[in-house]
Amino acid sequence: MSDSLPARAYFLACDPDGGPASRRPRAALLVRAAAATDLVLRGNLRDQRGHAEPADAAPTGDLLLDDLLADLRAHSPASWRALLRRGKNDTLQSLETQLSAAGLLEEGRSSVLRRKVLAPSDPARVRDAHARLDHALTAPLSEVDASAAALAALAAASGAGMSRSDARHHADRLKDLEKLAGPVLPALRKAVAGRRAARIAAFSGGSGG
Repeated sequence: MSDSLPARAYFLACDPDGGPASRRPRAALLVRAAAATDLVLRGNLRDQRGHAEPADAAPTGDLLLDDLLADLRAHSPASWRALLRRGKNDTLQSLETQLSAAGLLEEGRSSVLRRKVLAPSDPARVRDAHARLDHALTAPLSEVDASAAALAALAAASGAGMSRSDARHHADRLKDLEKLAGPVLPALRKAVAGRRAARIAAFSGGSGG
């Protein structure tokens, strides 16, 4: 469970000191993108003329991934961007439920408003996620597997788990990793850009611009 691509994405999006996932809207997109990419790498999902298409009806044995496949079959055909945006918050919550049941997350309180939050029960999992990311960004390319390469590219695109400055610093390496990321990455970039444009429009409207 903790080694699935969505789980690794989740821990990567958590506060580096072991706190809860920050920037939850971006974390939700990253987790959904990681789940879709996991299915592509497993051979359960493929690109069909710009749309996500189930390629294997057999269950994966992972509840989160099987739920995503069922959702896709119910809404097929769907563009990759639509797949990422639809149900992303449900996917994030489902993953948190599974991680909590496995003892990998524990309930706490936020430091400011004292709201209930979920944080990794062992901060070492967050450190391990970042260590894997660093390996993907610095090790010889031949030593980086497809899942690690894809996750690094997705983290950079989502803005969750990798800062903009780090993404700029590793821009050349990320271009190499993106070749292994599959069809989900362009859709994730569009989804993030769409969120940014919507926020700008909302701000402009609220300020009377």
